[in-house]
Amino acid sequence: MSMPAIESMEPRVLSRPEHVLSRGNVSTQALKVLYRLHRSGYTAYLVGGSVRDLLLGRSPKDFDIATNARPQEIRRLFRNSRIIGRRFRLVHVFFRGEIVEVATFRASPEPPESPDDWEEAAEEAAEDDATTDRPPPQTDDVIFGSPAEDALRRDFTVNALFYNIADYSVIDHVGGIDDLEKRVIRTIGDPDQRFAEDPVRMMRALEYSVRLGFDIDSETVDAIARNTSLITEASAPRLTYELLESLRSGNAAGIHEAWRKAGLFSHAFPDLPIDTDESVRVLKAIDVQVSVEKLFPDPSLFGAFFLPRFFTVLAEATGDKGRVDNVALLERMRECLEPAAASMHLSNQTLHLMHQGLFTLTKMRRPPSRGRQVLKLARQGYFPVAWDLHGLAATLGYLPRDVHRAWASAVSKVQTKDRDARSEDSGKRRRPRRRRPRRRR
Repeated sequence: MSMPAIESMEPRVLSRPEHVLSRGNVSTQALKVLYRLHRSGYTAYLVGGSVRDLLLGRSPKDFDIATNARPQEIRRLFRNSRIIGRRFRLVHVFFRGEIVEVATFRASPEPPESPDDWEEAAEEAAEDDATTDRPPPQTDDVIFGSPAEDALRRDFTVNALFYNIADYSVIDHVGGIDDLEKRVIRTIGDPDQRFAEDPVRMMRALEYSVRLGFDIDSETVDAIARNTSLITEASAPRLTYELLESLRSGNAAGIHEAWRKAGLFSHAFPDLPIDTDESVRVLKAIDVQVSVEKLFPDPSLFGAFFLPRFFTVLAEATGDKGRVDNVALLERMRECLEPAAASMHLSNQTLHLMHQGLFTLTKMRRPPSRGRQVLKLARQGYFPVAWDLHGLAATLGYLPRDVHRAWASAVSKVQTKDRDARSEDSGKRRRPRRRRPRRRR
């Protein structure tokens, strides 16, 4: 097994001339954090997927930092920061348009990445600066450690590389550089143990394989096959988070196919109504849109999964004369959407927008006849979701393309007129209100 070798190996250090990672490709905000920590006497490393992607010549989606500074010390250095998490204390440094996550080196197993931390961040942002001096939680699972211990607790070797801002070197404690060169995804240590610690790592191994074009080493593949059922032990919010990340990646079709072949998808999302052929078509359509930098809100991405089922139900609820039985349609939609929403712990807001976005498609099956109808719909809060789904439905052939083009033209016209009218109204000087004189009693 690989674990003893990894534990005993000396760190491999690539000096600046020996690697291709350039500070010019690191975000300005992440560099500010790295340099301030370094100048304050702390060790500061760029870590994780950002180092991997930069060494591969790819553009990272975010930049994470690890340091020997404790959370309270980091918080004191950055006034634009908040400490988040209750078990594992992290620091989010806020810049306009970017959040840089800073963690203290740990010897304990890697905490599962969870959207719950973001919710906690919002809650704690309302607290005053007394947060700075709040003592860290004294629990057995929070143990600060050395850089080597921090590397060993991570999931895959290619995700455990460090970039040292002090001398611009790349540090490898786990054989990640070799695996990067061989284009292999390998767990750090015993894969069965790593997947038992966090079953979502199985999904991520397959996701990285598809997204990066890497192979998965045989021991890791065998461990995924043995531990497939463990994915049911992962929390619903974390699984939903992984689902969303896959949909935003531009490689959703390949990732979901890998999840299905491994048996993970059916265990993780049993309530999603997915027909294999149609779901692949939907995912490919999303990938095409994402590739041209189309940004979908969460309700649109979730709603896309239900497009095939929605149009099947719509056909069943449509009479001979083309009239839709709205009561029957709404009931069938509720039967489809609510179990999946509950199992994925979707918020009521997301469910509402998804439900209304799909139902609005019934009003957009034909070219618009009146500008007032278009304006009324375009002003609704759920219309952006309906519009995203309308475009996908036209791409997939559920709606005629000329209908979508007609709506696109009409929406553009009414929105321009509405914007001009609002601008004109705001530019007019209002007459001061005349006050009536008080009557004397």
